[in-house]
Amino acid sequence: MNAKSRKRKTKEENMEIIKRVTFKLLKEKGYVNLSVNEIADVSGINISQVYSYFPHGKPDILIAIGSDVFKSGAPKPSFTNLKKPRKFLIELTKFLIETHRANKLILQVMKVVFLSYPESLQKDKDLFLTGLSEFKYFEDFIEKLGIYDPDKRKEIAKLVFHLVDSMIHRHVLEVAIAETDDALAQSLSDIIMEYLHSFER
Repeated sequence: MNAKSRKRKTKEENMEIIKRVTFKLLKEKGYVNLSVNEIADVSGINISQVYSYFPHGKPDILIAIGSDVFKSGAPKPSFTNLKKPRKFLIELTKFLIETHRANKLILQVMKVVFLSYPESLQKDKDLFLTGLSEFKYFEDFIEKLGIYDPDKRKEIAKLVFHLVDSMIHRHVLEVAIAETDDALAQSLSDIIMEYLHSFER
């Protein structure tokens, strides 16, 4: 065995292994039947080390995976076509619907995590406020429409984001609230534009 193969993995590398193994086992066993002991065993990382990275075990690992989803799945919309803001909103909403569908398992598990580990809601809120979530794109969009006061803009963006996010969650995870994804995107964009037009620039 050469020196390179004996090189110890970094904390970041170990955390990535743990998250990858957890996600694989999650798909096989579900959240309830998943144990930290098994995660440690399959990942080849000592259980005490797993807990040193993720003190609350499963909930912390899932929150970290959810954070990765935000970072990797965040849309990168172009604001060049603001002559057609409704079209932009439709495209952004459709992207978010697709992102929800692609990460359906994680989103379903996160609901269980929030119920079983209430502290995770604060961590999710902290992530939201960092601007890593899709919220930032709504805030930027609202600014481009001419609402420049940062406090007002953030408050409006929160309301818009939570409306869109909750409707998409219901549509994708529970029961369809529109005949098609396109229909939902168009309806939400109509509601948002009507709401935004009520504000003085």
